[in-house]
Amino acid sequence: MIKVLIVEDENLIRKKLLHFIDYDALGMVVVADGSNGVEGVDLIKKYQPDIVLADINMPEKDGLDMIKETLDYDCIAIIISGYDYFSYAQRALKYGVTDYLLKPISLDDLKEALINAREIIYKKRNVISQKTDLENAVDISLNPLIKDSTVLEMIDYIKNNYEEKISISDLSKELAYSESMLNRKFKKEVHITFNEYLNRYRINKAIDLLKNSDYNITEIAYMCGYSSAKYFARVFKKYLGMSPSDL
Repeated sequence: MIKVLIVEDENLIRKKLLHFIDYDALGMVVVADGSNGVEGVDLIKKYQPDIVLADINMPEKDGLDMIKETLDYDCIAIIISGYDYFSYAQRALKYGVTDYLLKPISLDDLKEALINAREIIYKKRNVISQKTDLENAVDISLNPLIKDSTVLEMIDYIKNNYEEKISISDLSKELAYSESMLNRKFKKEVHITFNEYLNRYRINKAIDLLKNSDYNITEIAYMCGYSSAKYFARVFKKYLGMSPSDL
């Protein structure tokens, strides 16, 4: 459910905001209500709402100062005001207010503003979810208690040579262990195979380059140790369920 906080000093308007909208039908719940900006700041910190409905002119602290003071809490703010002043609208835009509604409040306009805010929240949550899915799909976090020096050497080898064509047979010659012994050691400590770790490491590097560089997909494929863009795209889709161009 999307959490809504109402901060309005006029009692009748606050009751209207509380009871004249079917929040449940919108997938929302009112977690608290307050009557001034100072109280509003405390309620935002306590309940961390997704949406704040706030008047501008309130005792002790106005609505815009309240929003400014709580920007770090990343709430969607909808302002309600009896004044159609351009300076207020300017400040509201500066603080990321999504809607500026004039009194007397139209319930249809308020409902539309809440729906707009809900769409913004859903998009944010979707982005966060996609980011988490990406991180989970190519997770290469390591147990900090790994003490096997051979395994640590293998991980360092990947980090230093992932751009090249490498395999466990290369390490077998370098470390003077059989391939089967190296695979057993690696899987025991890291819980995935050497090749799986290598693929995840390369995909992580590719994601970073796709997001933060101007290189094209073919260039990134070669930079991350893939023999062709086609093979890179196939491996990328296996792990992430999308092509590199979709990122």
